[in-house]
Amino acid sequence: MTARATALRDLRRDSTGRRLRACLALGGVALLSLAAAPPASAHGIGGDAATASVVGYVGIGVEHMLLGWDHLLFVAGIVLLSGSARRAAKVISAFVIGHSLTLITATLAGWEANALLVDVVIVLSVAFVGGWGMFGRPKRWDIFTALVFGFGLIHGLGLATRFQALGVPEDGMVWRLIAFNVGIEIGQVTAILVVVVAAGFVSTMVKQGPESTLAKLPFVALFAVGAMVAPLVAYDQFGEVGGDDVSEVALPEGADCSITDRSQSFPAAGGGHTEKAFYEPGEDVPLESFGHSLGDGYVIVLYAEDLPDADVAALRDFVASGDPRGVLAGTGEVTDGKVKAVTMRQEMTCESVHVGALRQFSRAWMDSIGATT
Repeated sequence: MTARATALRDLRRDSTGRRLRACLALGGVALLSLAAAPPASAHGIGGDAATASVVGYVGIGVEHMLLGWDHLLFVAGIVLLSGSARRAAKVISAFVIGHSLTLITATLAGWEANALLVDVVIVLSVAFVGGWGMFGRPKRWDIFTALVFGFGLIHGLGLATRFQALGVPEDGMVWRLIAFNVGIEIGQVTAILVVVVAAGFVSTMVKQGPESTLAKLPFVALFAVGAMVAPLVAYDQFGEVGGDDVSEVALPEGADCSITDRSQSFPAAGGGHTEKAFYEPGEDVPLESFGHSLGDGYVIVLYAEDLPDADVAALRDFVASGDPRGVLAGTGEVTDGKVKAVTMRQEMTCESVHVGALRQFSRAWMDSIGATT
């Protein structure tokens, strides 16, 4: 081979290596950018989902999938690890069957899990796929597929818990649930197509030789993201639940309210999700369900039976405004005041309904658990 031919070959190899490094670097930046997204947005179901139409739930499902960065990275890792579209389809089908099974079954049966713990497990699944890919493709695809199926079951249970917390009316729930699941799969197929196109582009740049080792970098990045973010999610969602000192909330001037550690208790068993958010004076208040919702991060407002009509109307409007969402109200025993707002960690007692104080206290709590307001 002539010196000129050798130089051209080396130049092409260097160019390929540079393009591959640049592509992988961009991929790494994208992964880290996704990891920087707020963990609570990964699997939450926001917007006006509780009142959306059946068709609207398709869009809600698509949005949930495309905004779930940890889910997207998990699916991307499976596609890259599989090495072929047929094998990727089989493995991802196991995940789809798993999460669809528990989403539908658990929702209809009323089963619930700690949705925040599920978020941690899904982030760990990203580390799982990345760690496996660092050492090569699975030798036993049946075992790997079974593990992916298990992750799907867990993810579906968390989705079911979130779905039930929306307060979707029984009438039409099944169709909304199916539409939501269809939307998730549409979003997932969209994400897979993007990953396949991107992976095909990168694979054309990988040559046998020193550059081939760089093909493992995406898996290293996946493992690093999952391993680093999972503890942060766990800390943010568990160690810091109510971690912001709500007693330091700057209540509006003139608010006759005081904030203390929570002392209010609710029945520990037998509850579910309430049929509505506000219970009028004289109505039976489902305290068991209030206690259940409190554990899901809701704010519970109790007010005295003899609360003036004007205050009842103001409280009713506050709850109906949805600012913030996740507030339930009904009559109950209130000591040292007329109104008491309760969270998992703290409570605020007021002599009258002060909407500004209620909103400030509720927003502070929602911010402390990473919920959207």
